[in-house]
Amino acid sequence: MRINRIIKTEGLLSIIGAVGLLVWWFLMPIFLPIADSSDNFKNLILNDNWMQINIIGLISILLLTLGFPGFYLKNHEKFNKLGFYGLIIASIGLILFTSIQYYETLLWPAAAKIHPELLQVNGALVDGDIGVVAGLISSGAFLGIGYILFGIAALQTNSYPKIPLWFLIIGVPLFGNGVVFPIRTIGLLLFCIGTIWLSRSIQKNGQNTEQNNW
Repeated sequence: MRINRIIKTEGLLSIIGAVGLLVWWFLMPIFLPIADSSDNFKNLILNDNWMQINIIGLISILLLTLGFPGFYLKNHEKFNKLGFYGLIIASIGLILFTSIQYYETLLWPAAAKIHPELLQVNGALVDGDIGVVAGLISSGAFLGIGYILFGIAALQTNSYPKIPLWFLIIGVPLFGNGVVFPIRTIGLLLFCIGTIWLSRSIQKNGQNTEQNNW
């Protein structure tokens, strides 16, 4: 059926996106001067590897955004309103996160060359402007709330493996709202592992998913 092909495609997009997000996250401290970013943030942005590495993150989060509805479509008839609200709120968070990744990847380097002060740690384009701060907070809030609501609703359907759902419920808020690298890293690992695990489960046609609720 066509809907099954769509679900399998979205599951594949989610898997590729989750793997790509992990690659992006762990390549940054290897190829970018992260340790010096607190003092010379603009130098981090102007590094030759900045755009290449962050494009991986941009493409990955875009794929996750496109693939996320597949989790809902797989058993949409079993979801209550909470699941639908979770889908919408989480999707808004993913779109906002994609937008942030877009301007950080492509617009920050151009701005740093024209006006370096904008990209200092307290610069207007980093966290020195209320609009930038509001966007960052909104993205994390929508992501966290959306995935929590969706995860709880998915647990109530008794149609998905529970462990990856808990990974998402815990991991996404930690990643989206964490303020230090170790916490965000733990959150990202749970987010990506949960996404890959859940994506694999929805790609299996004709499987009695209740057998996987362990």
